[in-house]
Amino acid sequence: MRITLQWLQEFADLSSLGFGGDPVGSAGDRRVAALVDALNQLGMVVEGVEIAPASLDGVVVAEVVEISEIEGADRIRLTGVDDGEGRLRPVVCGAWNFQVGDKVPLARPGSTLPNGREIGSRKLRGMVSEGMLCSPVEVGVSPESGGLLILDSSAPVGEELASYLGIATDVVLDLAIEANRPDANCVMGVARDLAAWLRAPFSEPESPPVKLVEPSRPFAVDAAACDRLVTAEFGGVEGATFPLRLVRRLQLCGMRSISPVVDASNYVMLEIGQPTHAYDLDRLAAGAIAVRSAAPGERITTLDGTERTLGPEDICIAGGDGAPIGIAGVMGGSDTEITAGTTRMLLEVAHFDRGRIARTSKRLGLRSEASARFERGVDPSIAEQAIARFAQLTGLEPQVACVHASTYPLPEPILVKSEQVVAAIGHDDPQALLSMLEPSGPLEAIGLSCEPTDGGFTVTPPLYRPDITGPHDVIEEVARHFGYARVTSRMLRGPGAGLTPSQRFERQLRELLGGMGFHETWPATLVAPAEQADAGTTSGWVTLSDPISALESTLRVTVLSGLLRALRHNISRRMPAVNLFEIGPVFSGAGGSGGLPREVRRLAVLVAADGGNGLRAIGSVLADLRDFSRCPVLELAEAGSIDGSWWPSLHPTRSQALLDSSGSVVGMAGELLGSQVTGTASPGAELGSLPRYGYLEIDLGYLDSGGEPGRIAPPSVYTSSDLDFSFVVPAGVGVCELHSAVREALGLVCQDLFVFDRYTPESSGESYVGLRARLESPEGVIDDAITRELIESVAAAAARLGSRLRRG
Repeated sequence: MRITLQWLQEFADLSSLGFGGDPVGSAGDRRVAALVDALNQLGMVVEGVEIAPASLDGVVVAEVVEISEIEGADRIRLTGVDDGEGRLRPVVCGAWNFQVGDKVPLARPGSTLPNGREIGSRKLRGMVSEGMLCSPVEVGVSPESGGLLILDSSAPVGEELASYLGIATDVVLDLAIEANRPDANCVMGVARDLAAWLRAPFSEPESPPVKLVEPSRPFAVDAAACDRLVTAEFGGVEGATFPLRLVRRLQLCGMRSISPVVDASNYVMLEIGQPTHAYDLDRLAAGAIAVRSAAPGERITTLDGTERTLGPEDICIAGGDGAPIGIAGVMGGSDTEITAGTTRMLLEVAHFDRGRIARTSKRLGLRSEASARFERGVDPSIAEQAIARFAQLTGLEPQVACVHASTYPLPEPILVKSEQVVAAIGHDDPQALLSMLEPSGPLEAIGLSCEPTDGGFTVTPPLYRPDITGPHDVIEEVARHFGYARVTSRMLRGPGAGLTPSQRFERQLRELLGGMGFHETWPATLVAPAEQADAGTTSGWVTLSDPISALESTLRVTVLSGLLRALRHNISRRMPAVNLFEIGPVFSGAGGSGGLPREVRRLAVLVAADGGNGLRAIGSVLADLRDFSRCPVLELAEAGSIDGSWWPSLHPTRSQALLDSSGSVVGMAGELLGSQVTGTASPGAELGSLPRYGYLEIDLGYLDSGGEPGRIAPPSVYTSSDLDFSFVVPAGVGVCELHSAVREALGLVCQDLFVFDRYTPESSGESYVGLRARLESPEGVIDDAITRELIESVAAAAARLGSRLRRG
């Protein structure tokens, strides 16, 4: 939020910082530095400081005395103006919106305008022009111009324009206001906080009071949507004015000048934090409004010219005929907007349900200055003050002002124990902390009513602080106004500090894979739909409603979509032999709690296969992971038989689904398709120089279900050997069950065991399964005698399952 120094000074006495004497010359002025430090200490961080010079030296009020044509010129005229120097000054002008007797700004020769333009004497069409008559843009009081700036007829000729308009060099502060500080979304709130910090006087703007009366015909108001509605009718709107110096102030704060009525409405919002909205009364059906929930599919064209569709969650402002004329708290409709021809208007000042305003603004993608304030919280009691200030700024008198609804709740008192304050903040002088809560202390100055009670204080927050709901909020205010810099720093210590078991397991898993030669990747969890399709997921994507980029518009369903990006990046840089892994979340649109997407953490491993078989290469990695994690035995299933919306699709004949004991899929292992590796539908010759890639993706929770991780034995210095087994397996015995029994029978010398063949004849319930074991001992070479013992041990283990080892 942008705010000016002069505006702050209208509310708070800043003389203790040195302001009030010489004007500020630069952003590095020590007084500005002290002001910035004070605001930073209060949590209203200053993100930028700008100096806005008046730059109107040599620009004076002049009266047009005569206007004459210039021969041969049809776009410019010669004027004679009186600037108080006792003679008519000739000035050539191209504007046509003025006449004799008008008072206008004159930039004398030698002056420099706010836009940097230097003014001198020059000849135009043979006529000498001594200076320039100025538009609102040229003197810096408006971004738009329709000709010269016409001043009031009472403006004294010869007076410096800056003095007449009340314009001086100002300082613009850009503040970062957090969402939990609704009171600081206006100048008055910032000034109140600052005055309390400086222990300086604070005063609110004084406006003639507005008398509120009971309406002769109350407007319909949905109390659940709006607990406060006040309206005021104004006539003679065509004669509304708005001070030019305040137009400049609005500009410095980032607001565009539109018309006196709109400018005054914006000014009131920035000054006291209450948004208002004006309706053309002659275009308002039955001269009435109503506040209600929108009907499903109801449409309205807003002030920005966009047609928007509303729903029951949105709060709608309707006319007397029931038709929607505005989106409450967000933006008005174009049908009843104030125009140059408006003569009568209705000013709406309301307090809406902030949660619904926030949801409407987000759903429609429509954020306005008004919605930003309503969704954070607005003081429902200042409607009268807003109307009075609006009337004062425009010079209009409200014909009638009525309260149509006033059901807002009052804040509840909060009991704060003294020991709570001291324990939460901590300081060598507890009494200094508690003095913040005394009736004449800083918290009282920012509107909190503090009454001493036995052992503490009863604190009642003001209506403009809906963020203060409990003792912890009051303690935060004590800390802010005591000064965070004065609070003693303490090391936070809590029970059970340290890594959780799952965090410890992930850390050990990373160390293991790093030691095995794998590099960890960290791709984004947001990927493009095309990357989801490359990974083979068919549906179930969670799509963002407003993505930053089309390349990051969906939450990934499988880790593979991100790893493929990393693999192709390495291949494009001639580094195809990469071994990668990632531990991270995947998401599905179904199955989550509370209507949220389902989220699961997984381990994904991608390995370049030296021997040309990706499934075997990744099988070896899986065996090591199982030895490390000691997770339960995995059953195998055909990959094509599982749901493709939650797992990647791999090579159709070189992939297996991994099942737990209940038959649920907990992982996928196999070889990547050529199209996945290259990113093209027909990879062709591109694959010739590339290795095949094995891929494993498994639920991390399953890996972590085996208790304390084991230790990987160091590699043997002796030669390993392979031993093939062929079994006849009866129906009802799973391959994983056989695999586990054989591995247990082989003992520690078995470094790897995988299925290399499986066949089930249609006419028989038996299956034929081939297992290949890699045998290696750290104690010596495995000779024939040891091999025969191992074969007999395996045969006995298979027999216990009803299976038979085929010999010969």
